[in-house]
Amino acid sequence: MTHPNPSLPPSPSPDPRLGGQTSRYDRNEVISQLVSFYRFLPHIPAKAVHEPPPGGWPSITPSTLGDRLGAKSPEVIELLQRLPYIDGVHRDGNTGYCHDTHPWIAHEAYPCDYRVVGELSERDAPGWACNVRDDVGLAADGEQVLEERWPPWVVQLTTGSDREGSCWMLDTTDGTVTRYCVMKSEYAPTYPRGDARVWRDRACDPETKTLGNLLAEWRLAYRDMAVLGLPDLDSGGGYPSLYFRGAGPGSYHWEETEVSTGILGEQPKYCCN
Repeated sequence: MTHPNPSLPPSPSPDPRLGGQTSRYDRNEVISQLVSFYRFLPHIPAKAVHEPPPGGWPSITPSTLGDRLGAKSPEVIELLQRLPYIDGVHRDGNTGYCHDTHPWIAHEAYPCDYRVVGELSERDAPGWACNVRDDVGLAADGEQVLEERWPPWVVQLTTGSDREGSCWMLDTTDGTVTRYCVMKSEYAPTYPRGDARVWRDRACDPETKTLGNLLAEWRLAYRDMAVLGLPDLDSGGGYPSLYFRGAGPGSYHWEETEVSTGILGEQPKYCCN
């Protein structure tokens, strides 16, 4: 997949990270998969999941995205205008202050809400809007790249609160997702020099998945109660916290998930469908 013009999206081709298979992107499929997954989440109220009006989200335009995300392809902009979003910013009716409450959906991951880009002050803007746009990475030969820019056809779907955050990047040329490696990639390169997908080697983990497969893994974690959403007792009405079942006694969140799993296991009607 050598790509002579880096400003134009490449055509799908066999991917060594997918066992040589060729994945293909379908906007409607991406939208449908995310709507289905968001409505599946047992700890997110149905009223918090919003689908766009017929013409797409009016607040999402090339200009509102460009300042923080850089130039994006027409397909990325069209996709972001038509994605479902989960409420993540609540404006105080008295003070006008925006409270950013993140709805966690997977381990160290909450969905990016592009509707609010450009509406918040620089101080309150979501950090992911800047932090994963321009980065320092390594080229395939180990040489440092001082300014790593994501290709125009790549867009961030999820983020986290710190360096442990899971930032999943969607490639709109083939519908795959790859997790950004905040500590910089130190893995052997997968793609040859000049391949349009070499950005994955420079700045991401070594595994690439289709979006459908990633969401299927997350669904299974909820069904197996390896992930549990526990109520947030804050009177501000925040989203539940997610607890992740550890490998064994003494591991992180083991006691909380062990007790909760026992309770829920006796009442299957409360488990996710």
